[in-house]
Amino acid sequence: MATDLQERLAEAIVKNKSLPRDKRLNKKELLVSIGYSPITAAKEPNIIMEAKGVKDTLESWGLTKELITSALVDDIKAKPGKRVKELGLGADILGMTEQKGGNKVLIINVSAPAAAKYGINARTDGNNQ
Repeated sequence: MATDLQERLAEAIVKNKSLPRDKRLNKKELLVSIGYSPITAAKEPNIIMEAKGVKDTLESWGLTKELITSALVDDIKAKPGKRVKELGLGADILGMTEQKGGNKVLIINVSAPAAAKYGINARTDGNNQ
């Protein structure tokens, strides 16, 4: 069940997205405009905007992932040609794009025998250069 504030946020998100890009509020501004404190809005805007109550409210209005996905697929099929923006939007919706915030570094330690198995010349003295 969405709180009153979450319902107002859902409405504000829809209205904000309908504005020209140069007139849209950023996440913090949007949250403050409907009653969140500036401190809360600045601290974790993504968590607030992606809360279950907000998503439930949007879904109750008919704005579902299925609707967006099917409308996007219909649009792409109906208008052949370069559909880079639409495909990019689809990838964003499906979470297939790299998130902003930089690359994450993954460090994996591989034993010398395992490395040798795949043709990697590994040294055990810590100097693999």
